[in-house]
Amino acid sequence: MKSNMRVILYALAAGLIFILWQRWQLANMPQNPTAQIQIDPSSSDAGVPSAGAPNTSMNAPVAAHANAQEQFVRVRTDVLDVLISTRGATLMQADLLKYPVSLKDDQALALIRQNNPNRMQMTSGMVSAVRDEASPTHTALWQSAQNEYVLAEGQDSLTVPFTWQNEQGLSVSKTFTFHRGKYEFELLQQLDNSSANAWQGIAYNQIAFGKAQGSQGLSNIATFTGAVLSSADNRYEKIKLSDIADTKKAAKSVNSTDGWVAMIQHYFIAALVPKNSVPHVLYTQYNPNNGDHIVGVKSEVLSIPAGSRYEFSSSAYVGPKIVKDLDQVAPYLDKTVDYGMLFMISEFMFKVMELIHKVIGNWGWAIVVMTLLIKLLFFVPSAWAYKSMAKMRALQPEMTRLRELYGNDRQAMSQEIMKLYKKEQVNPASGCLPMLLQIPFFIAFYYMLAESVELRHAPWMGWIQDLSAMDPYFILPIINMGLMFLQQKLNPPPADPMQQKVMLMMPLIFGFMFMWFPSGLVLYWTVSNAFGIVQQWLMNKRYGEPNKAPQNHHAKQSS
Repeated sequence: MKSNMRVILYALAAGLIFILWQRWQLANMPQNPTAQIQIDPSSSDAGVPSAGAPNTSMNAPVAAHANAQEQFVRVRTDVLDVLISTRGATLMQADLLKYPVSLKDDQALALIRQNNPNRMQMTSGMVSAVRDEASPTHTALWQSAQNEYVLAEGQDSLTVPFTWQNEQGLSVSKTFTFHRGKYEFELLQQLDNSSANAWQGIAYNQIAFGKAQGSQGLSNIATFTGAVLSSADNRYEKIKLSDIADTKKAAKSVNSTDGWVAMIQHYFIAALVPKNSVPHVLYTQYNPNNGDHIVGVKSEVLSIPAGSRYEFSSSAYVGPKIVKDLDQVAPYLDKTVDYGMLFMISEFMFKVMELIHKVIGNWGWAIVVMTLLIKLLFFVPSAWAYKSMAKMRALQPEMTRLRELYGNDRQAMSQEIMKLYKKEQVNPASGCLPMLLQIPFFIAFYYMLAESVELRHAPWMGWIQDLSAMDPYFILPIINMGLMFLQQKLNPPPADPMQQKVMLMMPLIFGFMFMWFPSGLVLYWTVSNAFGIVQQWLMNKRYGEPNKAPQNHHAKQSS
């Protein structure tokens, strides 16, 4: 029967929400890697050495560590607090000064860090094609003129140089250039060959990621954590950590003249974008010694004649996944804000919310206003649906009489009810339209909320101080549950008693799942339900009074 459609749609909505709920809980499990590759100067797929960086602390003094010659250089801008080891001029730690760890811990979040979970390092260097020849890799010791660099007031950029040289006349410089207000910085590697012979080898930049964060409970958002490659062949290719670590799968190697590589996790990203418009290789690799999953960019095998110079230039980004910032760094890098299959709706919703936020200044109220705009957008089709449901409500006394009259003759009863629907121009399935329209927006809003770092730690009012986290007192889920019960009372009940019981269970099922959803998502659903209830109540007042239903038409016919 068509009256079953509403139950089916409720079950579909519950199933979709349950899938989202499971996605919310799942965390990326730790992975295991594969062996390193040895360089072959005859191949453009020449490998990069892999090795773990030593442990230290951002707050440790700039002094000798395990190796007496190794030191640590502190770099501080207005948005980044960085620690670079002279062991490879490796970016070992990067604290995001504008992003605290949590509402209860105002310490800056360390996106690049040395310890698992979510260990991440950014390394670079050059490796010779000649076996056992000293190379300026990320395991070699480099020199720094200073132990600390600070972006001064009024200064727009900050240059941090490192140098390496050997006794044969090969000298290499590695220069980081940081900028005020930006998470993007430049990395330039320059090789000067003053030796008597040509130098052969490759230059590379790479990001190493260790063990992923485990599950932290039902309210933990589990989004994609892993590598992303962008090339002419595939502008956005996600690679799981498990695929990088799988010994049965070949390491990824993509030849390209543009593109980028990145390691992404929830809300944040580390990316490398080569600037040389020359052929290079985007690759994945694995270090079995410390469990690091590696993604990087390397040049093809180079031959630098004696007396010549070579430059390998890249941009790097270490920070939050903010669309407008990523879009300026490289084409398609903004796709790392992954809104899923309904990305067009999610992007539109966020742009609208962003405009509202500029006026209101509060993301919670921006959600409320945006929800009302969505309801107004679908006001007319919703009104048609609520009108049909109101008419069905008005027909309930007559439908009850028909059920009593025909008893167990379900076929005859169904025929008479269909005649009644046709006469009164009522479509029982149309009452499901509001929910059917809301489901794509609900899913799109889920992905938008899960991926938008702007909503991280964003307050609404009172007890809601983080719209990306669950309601700490379950107030919104309870309110939403009550609204769903009220909405059912306004709707005509299903004919089948079993269906009535199923419908009564729906608010409880939804309410339980909403307890663990972020409060911003529950706020959206609650406001949407409240608006729908007002609209449906008005339609019931206008079209749903029982005395408007024909009382004797079928009685006369059956007598």
